[in-house]
Amino acid sequence: MIKKVLVTLLVTVDTEDEEICPTGDPLIENVVLNHIEDGFIDPVEEIYTSHISDYVEHPQRTEKRIENLYYG
Repeated sequence: MIKKVLVTLLVTVDTEDEEICPTGDPLIENVVLNHIEDGFIDPVEEIYTSHISDYVEHPQRTEKRIENLYYG
């Protein structure tokens, strides 16, 4: 049986490391998103990415994204 699970990660990004984060934007490029985009972690899809300072809004936006993806 195949089931989907939601995993929450806190990723530390060195925005000056041009290999990991060439644009300097950790919300677009970090080790986790880079591996997902490159197909190294499959099947995985990004639900929502935010700065740690946005932790209050993060669960609400994650819930909305999941509802949009799977229920509507």
